[in-house]
Amino acid sequence: MDWQLLFTPLFVFLVFLFVSASIYWFGGKLALKGGPQSDHKLSTYACGEEVEGGKFQQSFTLFHVAFIFTIFHIAALIIVTMSNLAEPENYLYGLLFVGGLVIAAAALITSGGVKHA
Repeated sequence: MDWQLLFTPLFVFLVFLFVSASIYWFGGKLALKGGPQSDHKLSTYACGEEVEGGKFQQSFTLFHVAFIFTIFHIAALIIVTMSNLAEPENYLYGLLFVGGLVIAAAALITSGGVKHA
C-alpha cells in the first residue's frame, strides 16, 4: 500500500471534513433544545428600561472602505512580491489572484445592487 496517498491534501481535507461534520452532528444531538419564545424575549430592553422605537439602521460605509483598502493593500503586496518569484507560471497565479481581488472590490463598491439608507 502506498502510504503517501494518506498525506495528500485532498485526503487530509476529506478526513478533517468528516471529523468536523461528526463533531457538529454529535454536538447537535447533545445540545439542549429551546422552547417556544415568548414576546418578552423578543422585546427591546436596555439598562432596565423599555426602549420605545424600532430597530436602528446601521451604516456600514466605514466597514466597506476599510475592507476595500485591505483588498487593494493585499493586491499591491502581491504585485510587489511577484518580481521575486522564480517560475513564470507563478506570475499567472498572482495575476489571477489579483483579478479575483479586483472583482471582490468591485462587488463591494457596487454593494451588490443593495441600496443603503
